[in-house]
Amino acid sequence: MAKKRNWLVFANRNKCYHAEALHELGFVNWKEGRVNMSIGDVVYMYMSDERRVRFKTLVVAEGVKREDGKYWQETPSNDLTFKLKLIDEYNGHELDDVKLKTNGFKGGRSIERPMSNNPALFQYIESIFENKSFAYIIDEIVQQEKSRELVRLIIPILIRWAKQGLTNMTYQHLMNEIGKPTFSGIGKQLGYVDDIFRRLREETDEEIPTLNALVKSKSTGLPSPGFSYVYTSYDDMTENEKKIFVLGLNKEAIEYQQWDWVLSALGLTPSVIDTTASETAIRSGKFYGGGGEGLAHKKLKEYIYYHPESIGINDIKKRNMEHILLSGDRLDVYFELGDGSKVAVEIKPSTSPDADVMRGLYQCVKYKTILDAEDKVHGNKPNNSAILVMGGKLSPENQKVQETLGITIIEKYEI
Repeated sequence: MAKKRNWLVFANRNKCYHAEALHELGFVNWKEGRVNMSIGDVVYMYMSDERRVRFKTLVVAEGVKREDGKYWQETPSNDLTFKLKLIDEYNGHELDDVKLKTNGFKGGRSIERPMSNNPALFQYIESIFENKSFAYIIDEIVQQEKSRELVRLIIPILIRWAKQGLTNMTYQHLMNEIGKPTFSGIGKQLGYVDDIFRRLREETDEEIPTLNALVKSKSTGLPSPGFSYVYTSYDDMTENEKKIFVLGLNKEAIEYQQWDWVLSALGLTPSVIDTTASETAIRSGKFYGGGGEGLAHKKLKEYIYYHPESIGINDIKKRNMEHILLSGDRLDVYFELGDGSKVAVEIKPSTSPDADVMRGLYQCVKYKTILDAEDKVHGNKPNNSAILVMGGKLSPENQKVQETLGITIIEKYEI
């Protein structure tokens, strides 16, 4: 069996609208003449008007009559043809004249003749198609450099929120994450995000969910009226309809499994919560213990025990300091309320380093889980909570952890 070959052919737009034929028919016909193509050969098309390789096609038939005649600007010959089926399309800039010439492309009039004897060039072209990037979409849609920078920050953040299942984030949360807490607004950039996703859907036929519904107004718990840019009927919905609609959109975003591909396709780096230093300190086992309870911690604990209303807790039925859970863990302060629910309070004074505060966030997760487990075993319906009370303020990294875990916190608590 003859080895299949790669070909590079010159698509002259002055003679034929090859791009339109490929998009509408899914194929073009190529005159056989003295071209020695075979079924199974790959044919790349260099577009005369764009000065770049754009289409990858496959020879699927030979000796066939022309079927793309209506796309010709002049009357085509009646010669038999090869049928070239559209396989892929590339719309970036890595296959233009300049890049091709650095990889063995001769250029000039030589391109006007079908070529198949340049292994290095074909290896480069195929590598671009195999690792196709759509990063150019951002550049083409977002013209202002500052807005491009913000959009490149926003998309990875929204993707991280979707992967973490965060659906109650606000516009202020987003502005904080991009380092613009006093920014006048983010609506324009979110509009660009939707434009970029629409274009990526068109280019790839991938059904990518919207991420814009993840961001909400703090006052309404819903996307702002500007969300009608994403879905034009949004402003015509009732509040209840909006809630149901947004819930469905966010479910699609959370369940979507190709977010890493989207990042890669757009040439973006994942947004991560860099907690390495704190995690290392916690896991070392040397950071805590042995020194006893500090005075600042003791004062806060005792004050909250006697004044639970200061952290919004009322209707106390029972209270305790150093309450022992059935896991053996001790709670700084424990409250049982009149409705049967329990509240675990974890305290971190202003002197607590970031690693200790992070540990407190994870402790709150554990304490609530154990309180719920105790209720289940005792035949009660769990309705418990855990609160982290801090003398200081969350670091940006710990704030992201807190938002991800959904922990209730009280910052800058003073007696």
